[in-house]
Amino acid sequence: MGIFVKEFLKTKGFKMTPQRELIFRSFFEMGEHVSVDELYDKVRQEDSSVGYATVWRNLKLICKVGLAEEVNIGDGITRYDRVTRVPHGHLFCTSCKTVTEITVEQLVGLLSQTAKTRGFVPESFKIEVQGVCKECRGAAGEKDKSGASAGG
Repeated sequence: MGIFVKEFLKTKGFKMTPQRELIFRSFFEMGEHVSVDELYDKVRQEDSSVGYATVWRNLKLICKVGLAEEVNIGDGITRYDRVTRVPHGHLFCTSCKTVTEITVEQLVGLLSQTAKTRGFVPESFKIEVQGVCKECRGAAGEKDKSGASAGG
C-alpha cells in the first residue's frame, strides 16, 4: 500500500493496520464495482483470519474518507467504485448483472449547462443505464433459433 494512503488515513484520524492495509490494497487491485462478498473472498485468499464484518467496516471507511462510493443499480447488490476525477456512468445488464463503466464527460457538460439555465447548482452526477448487454442478447437469440420457446 502506498505511503500516500497511509498518510491520508492518518490525517483523517485512522491508523493503517495490517488487516486494513490488506483490505485497501485488495479493493484497489480489484478495480471498480466490487461487492463486499467479492472483496471478502479476495482478502480471505491471503489472510483467512479476516472476518466479513472487518471487510465491510473497512469498505465503509474507504467510502467515508472519499476514496470510493456506493453504486446501487437496483439488483439488490451494493457495489463500491473508486472515486475518480473523470466523470463516468454505468451500463448495467439486467440479465447477467455485469456493470460496465462509460465515459460521460460530454453528457456531464450538457447536464451542467441544463442545470445552470434552470438556476440549479449540481453537486454530483450519477448516470446509470439499465438494459441487456450484447452477449445476453446474443445468447437469447441463439435459444430462440434453437427452437426453445421464449415463454417457457
